Amino acid sequence: MIEEVDIVFNYGGNWVISPKLGYNIKFQHTWYYNTCLVCYDDLCEAFTSKFGFKEVQQLLVTGPSGTYYVIEDNDGIKTLQYLFSKDFKVINFYAVDAHELRVFATNIIYHTESYSVDVEVATDCDYSDVEDDTLYEMGNNCEIVEYNVEVLQRYEHEKERVVCDGLEKFKELEMGMTFKTIQEARQVVSFYAMANKKKLKTKKSDTKRIRYECYDGCPFTLLISKDGKSATFKVKTLMPKHTCGDSFVNPLATYHTLAVYFKDEVQNNPKYPIKDMRGILEKKFKLNVSRSKLKRAKTMALDKLEGSFKDDYNRLEAYGQELRQSNPGSDVVINISKDALEQGIRRFLRMYICFKALKDGWKSLRPIIGLDGTFLKGKCKGQLLVAVGQDSMNHFYPIAWAVVEKENTGTWTWFIQLLRISLELKNGEIVTFMSDMQKGLLDAVANVVPEAHHRFCVRHIESNWCKKWRSGEEKKLMWWCAWSTYEEEFKDTLKVLGNVDEDSASDLLHFPVIKWCRAYFDTQCKNLMVDNNFTESFNSWILEARQKPIIKMLEEIRVKVMNMLVKNEKMGRKWQNDISPTAMKLYNDYRLMATNCIVEFNGDYGYEVKDGDTDTHTVNLELKKCTCRLWDLGGIPCHHTIKALLHKKTEPLEEVHYWYRKEAYLLTYKHKLQPVRGSQFWKIDPAQAMEPPKMVKLVGRPKMKRNRKTDEASLRKGAWKQSRKGTIMRCNKCGDFNHNAKGCYKDHEDGESSHERNKKASSQKSRSRAGKNSTVEYETEASPQQFQTQRLTAYGPEIGNEEDPTLRPMVISETETRMEKRSRIFEGIGSRKIVFKGDARGILTPSDLPYSPKKTTWKGKKAVRTDQL
Repeated sequence: MIEEVDIVFNYGGNWVISPKLGYNIKFQHTWYYNTCLVCYDDLCEAFTSKFGFKEVQQLLVTGPSGTYYVIEDNDGIKTLQYLFSKDFKVINFYAVDAHELRVFATNIIYHTESYSVDVEVATDCDYSDVEDDTLYEMGNNCEIVEYNVEVLQRYEHEKERVVCDGLEKFKELEMGMTFKTIQEARQVVSFYAMANKKKLKTKKSDTKRIRYECYDGCPFTLLISKDGKSATFKVKTLMPKHTCGDSFVNPLATYHTLAVYFKDEVQNNPKYPIKDMRGILEKKFKLNVSRSKLKRAKTMALDKLEGSFKDDYNRLEAYGQELRQSNPGSDVVINISKDALEQGIRRFLRMYICFKALKDGWKSLRPIIGLDGTFLKGKCKGQLLVAVGQDSMNHFYPIAWAVVEKENTGTWTWFIQLLRISLELKNGEIVTFMSDMQKGLLDAVANVVPEAHHRFCVRHIESNWCKKWRSGEEKKLMWWCAWSTYEEEFKDTLKVLGNVDEDSASDLLHFPVIKWCRAYFDTQCKNLMVDNNFTESFNSWILEARQKPIIKMLEEIRVKVMNMLVKNEKMGRKWQNDISPTAMKLYNDYRLMATNCIVEFNGDYGYEVKDGDTDTHTVNLELKKCTCRLWDLGGIPCHHTIKALLHKKTEPLEEVHYWYRKEAYLLTYKHKLQPVRGSQFWKIDPAQAMEPPKMVKLVGRPKMKRNRKTDEASLRKGAWKQSRKGTIMRCNKCGDFNHNAKGCYKDHEDGESSHERNKKASSQKSRSRAGKNSTVEYETEASPQQFQTQRLTAYGPEIGNEEDPTLRPMVISETETRMEKRSRIFEGIGSRKIVFKGDARGILTPSDLPYSPKKTTWKGKKAVRTDQL
C-alpha cells in the first residue's frame, strides 16, 4: 500500500440516477493526505465546514473502475485503504446532502474491487521481434465487453455434487430427490449403479422422464420425471430393494460417466495411465472396462479441460489479489492486451509473480541469477520466463516467474524491469546473470541493468560450436578452456586446442570470451558456474505443471516452492558442521591437490606457491586473493591458499566465504510462503473478466520433451547414461579394436573368440535341422584376422591418434577432469610466475590471445554462419 494519496472533494453538482448512477461535477477541491490519517468523520466534517453541506446523509467514493460505493463508517475507510495502489492514488469523494434524495449504491465492505493487483495495458507482440514494447496505464474510459454475470458468479455461489473416489454419496436414492436437468439425473443413476455394483437397464427415456429397472427379475424400479411445479426433475417412483447379486458388467458405465469420474485425476495429470484407470475400476467397483472405452473417457476429460483453461482467466485478477493479500509485500502484475482493449475486449497478455519470502531469501544467496524461458504445454500457448538463484548446496532457488505471450526483447525487458524493482538491483552492479543467449535477452539485460555482469551457458555454446567440431578430444579441451581460472591457463589450453585444429579454436573465440571463461569472470558473486543447468533443472521440475490451466499451473508451482523451502530448511539443520556439504566436498578436493604444492613465505602476508612443475602462484592472505583466481571466484580456498594457510598454521576452513555457512543457508530458507485460500474465498468481480490468449491448435501430438543431441546423455532405467554412438569398441584384455573382453579371441588356444564359437555352433544346428530334405548353402566365416582389421568410423572429423575420445555427458565432473589435466603437463609452460590481474570486481579484458575469430562477410558486410547462431 502506498503512503500518500490525493483526496478530491466533488461538490456543487447534482446526482443522476438514469441510465446509471452518476454525478455532474461542478466544483472540485484536492487535499494531500497520508493514507493512515484518512478518517470517516474528518471527511464528513470537510464537506460540512468547507463546502457548504448542511449534513452528510451519505458519503460515496468511486473505485478503481469508476463504480460508486457507499462508505458508512471507518470500516469502509479501512476497506478503501486496502485498494490504494500506485494506479489508484487519486480518490474521488462525493456526499449526499440532507435535503437530497438518498442514492442506491453498494456498501464498499460487501463488494470490494480486486484492483490491488497492478493491472496494466501493454502492446501485443506480433510474430516478428518487438524491440520497443511500451507499457500504458489503463484509463477508466475504455469500453469493456459485456460478460455473462451468471457464469462468472457460479465460482462463488454454485455447489455441485462432489464425485468422491468410492462414490459413497451415490449409494442410496430417495423419494423426492431433485435434479436440475435430466442429464444430471442420468449421471447420478449411473454412479448409483457403479457404487452398488448393480446392472441396471433403461426401460424408457426421453426429455421429460426416464425409467430404470434391474436385470434378472429384480424388483428394483426407478422413475424420474419432470416436476410440474418447477423446472427440476424429481424421483417419483422408487422400489429400492435388490434381490440380484453383484455384477461385473455395467451398461450405465459409459465413457461419459467415466470421464466425469476421472475428470480431476486426468486434468491434474494428463499423462494419467489407462492401466491405472482400469485398476481403480476393478478394485473399487469390480468393473471390467475395455481400454478403448477408457481412452474415449480420457479424451473427453481432456477436452473439457479447454473450458477450464478459458475460465481460469476470468478469475485471474481475483487470484492475484488473493496472493497479495495472503503474502503481503509480494509483487503481482498483470498486463492486458492494448490491441484487444481498443476493440472493447480485455484479453490477457502477461503476468508476473515474485513472493515477498523469495525476495527476502535471495538476500542471503550468492548474487547470481539464472534466466531462462520455457514453453507452456497446455491449450493456451505462451512461455514461462523464470529467474532462479542458487544456494550453497548448488540447489536452484526460484525467485520470480512470469507468463508471457512469447520470448523476445519486449517481454524480457518487461520481466527484467520488474525483477530489478523486486530485488532492488538498481543498475545491476551487485548481480551477475547467467543465460542461454536467448533471443532478445542480451539486449534486455544490457538496457535494464547495464552494470550487471552477464555469463553465457557453456553447454549451449558447445551445442552450437559442436555442429562443426564434434571430436571428443576437442570437446574436452573446449570445456577446459571454460574452466581455466587465469589467463595464462586459458591461453595454454587454447593453444592445445589449436594444435588439434586451428579453425576450431578460432570458431570458439567467436563467442565473447569474457562471457564464458572463468579467467575473465567477475569475482563478487563467488560462483564458479559456467552453465545454466540449475535453471534448466527448475524448468524440468515444473514440467507437469506447464500442461495445466494458468491458475492450476501457478498454484502447483507455488505449492512446490512452498514445500521445497520447508524441505531444504530441514536438510540444512542436519548439517554435521558449519560448512555446506557441497562446499566441503570441493574443499576436500582442493586439500588433496595441495599435497603436491611447494610454498615459500615472504614474512608478511605473501606466499609463493609452486603448483608441481607448472606455474608459480602468489597468495595474499590479507587481500584474500590468489593469482589462480579459484579462491576469488568461488569463495572457497584453493589448493595454493590451503598450502599457504597450513604453513601459517591457520585452519583453512575459517576462510570459506560466509555464503557457504550454515547460518546463511538457514537465513535463506527462514522465510516461508504463506498459505493461500481456496477459490471460494476469492472476490470475483465481473468487471475483471478477461479472455485468454488466442488458442493455437497444432497438428499432431504435442511434444513434451526436447530432442536431445546425439552425444547427450539420456535417462535409462532411472540413471543418466552417455550415448556410445560414434565411439570405437576396444578390448580390455588384448587392446585390439572391434570386440570386447567377453568376445576376445585370445581366450582360446585356437584363436577363436567365444562369440565365434557360439556363432559356429548355431550355424551347425541350423544345418542339422535342415538335414535330409534340404541343402543349405553358406559362405565361409570371416577369419579372426579379418575381424581384427575392421574398424568403426570415428564420430566427427579425423584428428589423428587422439587419446580415449570419450563423448561428453550432460554434466562433466570438473574435479575428475581437472585431476586428469594436472596429470598432463603441456609442453612450453615451464615455471612461470603468475601475477594479479583484473579490476576491483575481478573482471579482466582478454589480450594477446593466440587465435582470433574469423571474420565472415556477406556482400561486404559483417555476417555469421548458421552454425554460429
